[in-house]
Amino acid sequence: MAIDHDTIQAMLGEKEERSNTSLRSHALHRALEQHVPKTLTPYEWEQWYLEHGVPDSHRRGETPARKRSWWRFWGNS
Repeated sequence: MAIDHDTIQAMLGEKEERSNTSLRSHALHRALEQHVPKTLTPYEWEQWYLEHGVPDSHRRGETPARKRSWWRFWGNS
């Protein structure tokens, strides 16, 4: 049972562009984005650094100061 989406759109008078929401489309979009991944194995990080270089946020000595935990704040008053 196939649905003809183009015919239904024409009957309803919808002018909206069709969007591709398939898993393949999302995977391609993520692969083409230029962002730093959040989780990789050590070997995957080595490969990623070789291909893309080390981002500034991953260099030593440039980490932002950490906030103190609320429980440490109350314990040291």
